[in-house]
Amino acid sequence: MKHFLRPVEIESSVVDRVEAVTKKCLDAARIKADDGTWIFQPDGAGKYPGRIYFRDFCYAVEGAGRLIPPEEMAAAIDFLMAGQREDGLMANCVYTDGRARYTIHGDKPPTDNAQFAVKLIDAYTDHTRDFELLDRHKNAIMDAMETLPLSDDHLVWIDPANPHSSYGFTDTVGMTGEVLYSSLLYWEACMILAKMCQRIEDHDAAHTWFEMADKASQRMSDFRDERNGMMHAASVECNQIDLWGSTYAGVVRALSKTQTVRVGEWLFDHYDRCFLRGAVRHLPAPRYWQQMLADYPRGTYQNGGYWPVATGWAAMVLDRYDHATAVMLLEDAADLLEQEDAPEWVNETEADGRLYLASAANVLGAMKRA
Repeated sequence: MKHFLRPVEIESSVVDRVEAVTKKCLDAARIKADDGTWIFQPDGAGKYPGRIYFRDFCYAVEGAGRLIPPEEMAAAIDFLMAGQREDGLMANCVYTDGRARYTIHGDKPPTDNAQFAVKLIDAYTDHTRDFELLDRHKNAIMDAMETLPLSDDHLVWIDPANPHSSYGFTDTVGMTGEVLYSSLLYWEACMILAKMCQRIEDHDAAHTWFEMADKASQRMSDFRDERNGMMHAASVECNQIDLWGSTYAGVVRALSKTQTVRVGEWLFDHYDRCFLRGAVRHLPAPRYWQQMLADYPRGTYQNGGYWPVATGWAAMVLDRYDHATAVMLLEDAADLLEQEDAPEWVNETEADGRLYLASAANVLGAMKRA
């Protein structure tokens, strides 16, 4: 489903530079599982060794699928799907020996793997126009979506009495209540499934998924702060401005055109609070998350670090308000990816992780040759 905002037009030389870094990350992250399947780790430097994740591989395929052989994409997806439990729950990651892990922080699974399974298969079919893999897994991904915890308002829910990881790129953050990012992914995945069902003329299922998407969309505005146009990360703990969620809402068109421009304007007006060297903080400086699930010092990792993973979304939204600033952000990101070897995150004094695939692929996916 082609549902994203248009990429940012930028000089071909910048695209070439980011593509070269992405290819380097892909080559380094690609390893063989015990059964001979080529899989892709989140990074090529050994920080997350010997495993593949739905969310990381989805970003790689969405942003850089044309650089991956289709047969390797399909085999890696099959490998991930084999980790699904009998109750429909998707694995958080699958190791090279086929073992699946389902939780991260807390005793319940993160709230995004089902959506990323849907998005990953959709991205594969967009790149290849091969629908056999979808036909093979369509029932499994629908079952997975049924495992998500939803509130009465059909938004993804985390019990405040039992905090656990939500979206994997904020898995150390103790968001509770209705959570924005996973809810955006849920709405997006419902729309994808509805259109998939339309394609195979399963009209009853299509109606059901459109209805689920509509129910979620009706309450998505609950996250939005009318005073500034930005969206908050959660309804209970960590009810704070969410830069990643606000920009992604614009990218997937969960916000109106006017609302998306307003987010772009806010980013423009608060640029120095949001960006560093072309990377994006999770929440604007000098704020930190109200509740954490793991002990990371302030100013690092997911509690004040700046990540290239979200740069492309921010650039696409900024482009709706000020094209020159969007281009500057992507050019800064290209410099960062080259200079620091595609870091996972940076702050004012350090760059952590190397050859982090989602950092490069998500920036690449937001670019279009001018």
